[in-house]
Amino acid sequence: MLKKVGAKRPRRDQRIRQTNKKYIGLYAGFSLGLMFTGFLISPYGKVNDVYVEGVEQLPEQLVLDASQISRHQTTIGTLASSQAVEAAIISTLPKVKAVQVKREELHDIVLEVEEFETIAYLDQANGYHSVLENGSILDEFHQVPIGNNPILSHFEQGPLLNQFITAFQTIDEEVQNSISEITYEGTKQNPYKISLYMNDGNYITANINDFAEKIIYYPAMAQTLKDKKGTIDMEVGAFFTPFDSETTQEIDLELESSE
Repeated sequence: MLKKVGAKRPRRDQRIRQTNKKYIGLYAGFSLGLMFTGFLISPYGKVNDVYVEGVEQLPEQLVLDASQISRHQTTIGTLASSQAVEAAIISTLPKVKAVQVKREELHDIVLEVEEFETIAYLDQANGYHSVLENGSILDEFHQVPIGNNPILSHFEQGPLLNQFITAFQTIDEEVQNSISEITYEGTKQNPYKISLYMNDGNYITANINDFAEKIIYYPAMAQTLKDKKGTIDMEVGAFFTPFDSETTQEIDLELESSE
């Protein structure tokens, strides 16, 4: 007499079907991933366009040239080498403070650039060179300075210039914009001496190591002087000598901000 032995077969068949579904899913996922990777490294996965964002003074073409990204490269390859691209741009263009390589849509590359701020312009024989916030002096020059940045004369790249730039950046923008020109006049006795020509016609003598602490009071001083023009000595305290004075007349200016 035959025994029933088929009662367990449906469970075994069910396990086989579940296993097949799992392998089919894995195979489909692997195939799709392989196809997508193949697409990215194929001619259809090449870089389409490269865009530059964030530049204000640098020409975009200079950034593109420094990146060395071309349409012969794949998008995925460009992203994989983004650190090398960023390093190449920064080493080639001293004005670039930071840069980030990003992908836009599927085949476009975006270079997000942050520039060093131009603090002043150094007056040299061939023109005006940008002085950056990190103390660097660019080789490129302009025939005329751009914007309201002050003009520096007789400064050289080094610790004193860096000290001046650091101090200058702590000054209120209103006071910065009131300065027309700054001349370095350091001597062996006083290597920190500078003179400042103000846009309103006044002339200031000061020291690099403490001028930022004193010049913040200049708006109050100018208001006190009204229409009088002359020399303000900030080397020790603050004293004023009018230009039209036949004899030296010093006026003590209290270093207090106006309300």
